[in-house]
Amino acid sequence: MKKSDSSRCIETSPLTGQRFARNLDWNLLRTFYEIVNAEGVSEAARRLNRGQPSISMALRRLEQHMGTILCRRGPGGFSLTLNGELLAEKCATMFGVASSIPNTLADASVEIRGRLRVQLISNLVGNHIDDAIEQFHRKFPNVEIFVSIATWDVIQRSVMRNEVEIGIAPVTLRTAGLRYDILFEETYRPYCGRRHPLFGKTISRPEDLAEYAFILTGADEPESLTRFRQRSGLGTHLAGLSEHLEEARRLTILGVGLCFLPEAFADKDVNNGNLHPVLAAGNDPVSTIFVISNPDAPQHHACDRMLEFLR
Repeated sequence: MKKSDSSRCIETSPLTGQRFARNLDWNLLRTFYEIVNAEGVSEAARRLNRGQPSISMALRRLEQHMGTILCRRGPGGFSLTLNGELLAEKCATMFGVASSIPNTLADASVEIRGRLRVQLISNLVGNHIDDAIEQFHRKFPNVEIFVSIATWDVIQRSVMRNEVEIGIAPVTLRTAGLRYDILFEETYRPYCGRRHPLFGKTISRPEDLAEYAFILTGADEPESLTRFRQRSGLGTHLAGLSEHLEEARRLTILGVGLCFLPEAFADKDVNNGNLHPVLAAGNDPVSTIFVISNPDAPQHHACDRMLEFLR
């Protein structure tokens, strides 16, 4: 190949990376975003109060810069190609970022103070929560964080009534109007204390534990765990009851009965030799922990920022 031919190939090859961004007319992306939302060039021209030829020209220029066809127009109507759909997603993300700039700058110029009320179920162990609180406090040290404990149903009512800003709990029945964001999952396993006859033993089938008495946790028991127990006939013999995991753990360590506890919550006692998981791992019941908030609550800057950290 001649040198001149090689140079031409390099000059006409598609731009990538920083060269692509530097040479791109960003207004073309905005125009394309409007075309996609309007589902056609004509409607986009009307919305932008511009002539249709100028919108069509902008689309052609963008396609030339991209080196690909972004949409098809004809008797069948307007449609995006695969590359057009991919670019439309990127444009929507960019538009969202641009839209958030005023709020971001406003938040940066206002010192957030006040009180933030968070309510969660007892003895919830999760780095997700600890990390969010730590980062939030480091950024907004003048916000007072009030934490209270309640059962999942009380937490939902508290969020709905704006008695607390944020709830963290498993959910059996969702309340209309509230928002639920998945935070993490808890795995439950049955444990016994060192005074229990099953200490140190491993049972392979849940049904083989049906003859033993259990300590139940009442309203705080996740629905997935309740279904698991009922399928296997566990908990028909009652040894104790406490809606507080800390007290259920105490009864279990003392050998009163078997008890399903969150794996992360029980790990320390397992390592210390105070608790033993009696059922072989696998197919354990899992409880999803949600961040619960009320989108219709009065604006609360501290709540908004904490939700960002949690999500």
